[in-house]
Amino acid sequence: MALFSKNTLTQVSGFDNQIIAGELVYNQRTFWNLSFASGGSSVDLTGTTINAQIIRREVSNLQDTRYGLSFDIADYVPEPDPVTLTIVNENPTNGTFTLVIDESAWAIMASDPELNIAANNPVAFSGRIKISFPASGSTPAQDSIIFLLFLVRSDGVVN
Repeated sequence: MALFSKNTLTQVSGFDNQIIAGELVYNQRTFWNLSFASGGSSVDLTGTTINAQIIRREVSNLQDTRYGLSFDIADYVPEPDPVTLTIVNENPTNGTFTLVIDESAWAIMASDPELNIAANNPVAFSGRIKISFPASGSTPAQDSIIFLLFLVRSDGVVN
């Protein structure tokens, strides 16, 4: 998994927000098991709505620095539609769920020029996981956000 510089992560998530960031290979399938806890106890997610979306982004000025990958991220033109990611294995009382990464659903074609093994700037996606908690007693409804950032590269075989 790639290490991203703090400045790059701050562009996507701000200073104090949670983020899942990684470098994927074209057509790679993977997943993240997520668990929510507070004060050593699991957070009950019963009644919450969990969804995740990503959208294609443009990467420029990619550099491998001693502090990790550093780059600028901007809107992709023309702006594509967001892609909904799959959430499975929800266990609300234990505060757990799985985020599925199935890159084949992201509509990247093997002929995408940013997948070329010689491309300076890879395909990129940013987005978020949103956990919406309903109102409970005197506590109003609230959302918890985890930002997402993925670079997708060629494995050198496909393109």
